[in-house]
Amino acid sequence: MPSSAPTTVDELGLQGCLYLWALLTGQEHRLPIAQTKRMSLVVMAYLHERSVIEVPWPDAQWEIKLDAKTTPIEGLQWRLAWTVYEPTLLIDALDDYFDTLARDDFTTAARLRIWMELGSAEAERFFEQQLVKHRFSGDWAQDIAFAYRESAVVLTLAQWRYCAWAAVRRGASMALQHGLQADGLRDTIYQEIRRRAASVANGAWTGCSFPPYNPQPESALGRGFVHRLTRLGPLYWTGWPSVEVLLGHAIEGPNRLGVS
Repeated sequence: MPSSAPTTVDELGLQGCLYLWALLTGQEHRLPIAQTKRMSLVVMAYLHERSVIEVPWPDAQWEIKLDAKTTPIEGLQWRLAWTVYEPTLLIDALDDYFDTLARDDFTTAARLRIWMELGSAEAERFFEQQLVKHRFSGDWAQDIAFAYRESAVVLTLAQWRYCAWAAVRRGASMALQHGLQADGLRDTIYQEIRRRAASVANGAWTGCSFPPYNPQPESALGRGFVHRLTRLGPLYWTGWPSVEVLLGHAIEGPNRLGVS
């Protein structure tokens, strides 16, 4: 059941403000809200539980809701329920919140947790692209979230992308050579992700990193993290998620949208 709505952006908090910024920015600039549809649903559920937005769930959409919006990429309906701020001024209120956010242990820990969360979603998105490219089921993409969480290794996002790429290529090779069925292939690919991640983390292989050609994150959530919560730039992909990296690249001056 949704809780009572926060009375200020400060009460909504760092994660809530980032999620709302991503929803508003994605809606305005025709961007994916998050890296995957599953992560976009997480964003919207978080805001719904805090009475910031309304959603038609469990229905797919409202039959009649004149002020409802539909996310341009995911096709998810929502309606702004938060009346504390004028809708046209809300994004400015969020930007002001980010501009004055303290650099203390609490916010640094929150930034690190979000970076780890986004890393899993970015890896899942890239993994899905590779699976579909090789004519495997895109539904298998969620498996990398388990590997990301259970492998007990810390890799850069670019290294996780490499592991996903290599594992899918391994699966495609096994399919051609041995004609494995879908269940066997899925487990082979999953185990290969974990094996690659362990080897890369241990330094057994070098150069195993696939940063994207364009370091600008595709999703509004990724851009909000890079441009509003940090100034990581390409280190979003190539830096090890850590307090040290975050503190070494603090926010310096406004860079509000990052949506060009």
